[in-house]
Amino acid sequence: MSAGPRVGGVVVTFHPDTGFELRLAAMLEEVRPVIVIDNTATPGTRDRLRAACARLGAELIENNENVGLGAALNRAFRVLDERGFTAVIAFDQDSTPEPGLATALTSLMSADPRRAVVGSNWHDEARPKARSRHLRPHAVLPGWFTRQAASHDLYDITCVITSGSLFHLAVWRELGGFDEPLFVDLVDTEYCLRARAAGHAIAVAAQARLAHRRGAKAPVRRLGVTWWPAFGSPLRLRYLFRNRVLVLGRVGWRMPHWIAFEFVYAAKVVTEIVLLEENKVAKLAACAQGTWDGLMGVEGRIAAS
Repeated sequence: MSAGPRVGGVVVTFHPDTGFELRLAAMLEEVRPVIVIDNTATPGTRDRLRAACARLGAELIENNENVGLGAALNRAFRVLDERGFTAVIAFDQDSTPEPGLATALTSLMSADPRRAVVGSNWHDEARPKARSRHLRPHAVLPGWFTRQAASHDLYDITCVITSGSLFHLAVWRELGGFDEPLFVDLVDTEYCLRARAAGHAIAVAAQARLAHRRGAKAPVRRLGVTWWPAFGSPLRLRYLFRNRVLVLGRVGWRMPHWIAFEFVYAAKVVTEIVLLEENKVAKLAACAQGTWDGLMGVEGRIAAS
């Protein structure tokens, strides 16, 4: 990317909570314009978003239905691309950037034009003392993985989350955008894996800090130890387990260390459901159904039961 990139912002909303307006204001302190693209399609939410965007100076795009994360991102990225922007910072509706995030992201991307995405050094608001750790190939064990905290800028990262990440729009065009049939979970992972397979790089800027709430994690005390299970809903678990199989078939098979990580992570999710969470039968059934959906090639939106 040439010096002085034109950077815009995008945040996808779906039933945003009452704190969203404050988070949107923080996003606008980092980057302008910010496009709010709403998947809620309900009058009450739309009225609230229209008022917030008008007051704060954000732009609002209203989808007539929930088109999914990938399709919403593609639509907003396309708008900015057509206006001549060269990069986009994407946010989740429950994320708050800290001052200096945009500067740190753009500085690291500008230093190497191969970088398709530069992720942030985020922390989970549900676990304030825990910092994000980023997946990368193990330096010694072939086919295995390691996860590293961003105490300094990180290179050769496998994937980053959407929120707080800077996306190079020329690479986005080259790759054909985000994978819309995945609908929600692992949309960011699939994009990063595809970018790496095409010869691009993924990095993390240590000074780009973001407060983020990932899922519905909550502490559970067992055997004198505090555990933090995800408490995902059956619907989201079905998406997650389905999309893991779909991504494996699309591009994940090229990266054995990612496969190893996903097997370990899936086992962790199932173990936590069995030992620490409620509604076990429905959640385990969703994991099994999602895996079967993936094996059968089922794509798109899953109807809520």
